Amino acid sequence: MIEFIYEYWSLIVIMFLAMMSPGPDFILVIKNGQYGFKSGFATSLGITLGFTIHTCFVIFGFSYIITQNPALKEVVSFCGALYLFYLAIKVWQGSKEKINEAYSQSAFKKISFKEPLKEGFLCNMLNPKVLLFILSFFTQFLPKNLVLETKLKISLILIFECMFIWSLLGLVLQFKPIKKLMFNWKSVIDRILSLALLIFSFHIIYKNIIKFRDILF
Repeated sequence: MIEFIYEYWSLIVIMFLAMMSPGPDFILVIKNGQYGFKSGFATSLGITLGFTIHTCFVIFGFSYIITQNPALKEVVSFCGALYLFYLAIKVWQGSKEKINEAYSQSAFKKISFKEPLKEGFLCNMLNPKVLLFILSFFTQFLPKNLVLETKLKISLILIFECMFIWSLLGLVLQFKPIKKLMFNWKSVIDRILSLALLIFSFHIIYKNIIKFRDILF
């Protein structure tokens, strides 16, 4: 297995770079990670579940249904944009909430595991770019004659990497200097994250309107 990973190490690096580029998943882990590792881990698990489903779509050929149906792809993309807009409003409203270390250790221990899990899953699942990334990943960087077993092994490695990296980011946010920074600048950080999500959502909505116009007319 180690030799297999070594053979495809370049794919792991590409995956890592793609994950670290600013995007909705990255923003969501940072947003929820400030409430403790439990919340950050739940978000990471939700994102990984969405990524796993996207990967299965590609491996077993279901991606063809979406990629060959522009209208369906844009509908999914539009739903994703609306969800990002919802998250942006939610984050902005939460920016008014003041937290400190004592409050974090008591009240946030009761935070629901289900809510950040759902947020992470929907954020990733409603993003067709993830599906297209995985599809291009398997078509451009891998030989076309790979057997299903090899594709499944590569998929498992990428899924594990997804879970590991996002969980690691959530863990890094728990270090005291970073945690203190998050406490002191929570309002500013949340508003920056909210604006970033708004930009993502408006950009997607604008592109969808243009594409729908081209499809219909």
